[in-house]
Amino acid sequence: MDRQQDSTFSPLMEGLFRQVPRMNFYKFCQYIEQQHPDLPPLGKSETPATDPVRFRPVPEMGFPASEMKRVEWDREFPERPPTVRTTFLGLYGVDAVLPYAWLDDIVQRQEGHESLEGFLDIFNHRVMTQYYRIWLKYYYPAGFRSGGTDLVSQCLLGLAGFGIEGSSEQIAAPPSRFLALMGLITQRTRTGDGLRCVVNLLLPGAEVEVREFYPQWINLESPARLQRDEPISLQRSAVLGRRFKESNSAVHVTITPIDIQQVEGLLPGESIHTDLMALLRAYLGYRFDACMNMKVKRSLLPKAQLGESRVRLGLTAVLGMKQIDKQHQAITVNLGRYVGLAAGQQ
Repeated sequence: MDRQQDSTFSPLMEGLFRQVPRMNFYKFCQYIEQQHPDLPPLGKSETPATDPVRFRPVPEMGFPASEMKRVEWDREFPERPPTVRTTFLGLYGVDAVLPYAWLDDIVQRQEGHESLEGFLDIFNHRVMTQYYRIWLKYYYPAGFRSGGTDLVSQCLLGLAGFGIEGSSEQIAAPPSRFLALMGLITQRTRTGDGLRCVVNLLLPGAEVEVREFYPQWINLESPARLQRDEPISLQRSAVLGRRFKESNSAVHVTITPIDIQQVEGLLPGESIHTDLMALLRAYLGYRFDACMNMKVKRSLLPKAQLGESRVRLGLTAVLGMKQIDKQHQAITVNLGRYVGLAAGQQ
């Protein structure tokens, strides 16, 4: 790598070239593309003339210790792109499949090997760049873009119902947040285990207890009456009283945070609480309601003193305790209720 500084490459790329033996091939290609945004991606154009580097195998038969061996420059033609010597998937080198007679001529640098090596390098570079493009196409994390704006993420969000224009505004949360819940959201059923996973996505490590078939009182808008205009039938719509207990449309969720950050974030109006309600809307939808409670140890709550910390009456304001053995006593804080459909419920 003894050569003069090339003005076409930034100092960052000069440093990457020196660290080539310690780098991953795919990451190196991504860095090359990021440093040349004005050029077509590697292997995307019809000719390799626009590629800023050339991939060629190492003309050696030794055991490869890395995916890339070194970077070379043409001393006679310094304006040419640098050569990156690779140790895999080459037409000559340690893992080549060509006849050994051809390989020996290149390895031993026999007379006339330059012509054969140059001819094979035309295919070597194309094979390596297409191999990189295949990896980039089918390896989802490599093509992921911030906010889930890449094509694969948009297709996955479409399977979950977020591909319709304007659907993300109804959820009040960035659609990319639901990529981690694709396996749960795309299922037709909603289970207690799935609800735990939704909560743990925002609160890793927190203990989540889900009580299904939680009973609740439903108020009747028009209680049954004896009248001529709207007769009642004892077999169909007769309900005694102004309300009835129903256990099929609500769940009870109890969250036990592990630190003070989770406790403060779960309070109504805070960021975690807002995000949690948005995730519940995406997962539960209009099918179920959820009664949210938080079980927190007294030791995690702030002291009820003016000027020490922000204490919220009815939520985190508790009186001090003298007994040391009661410091681990837990209290229950009401976090509100998620309502799928507006109804007169208590």
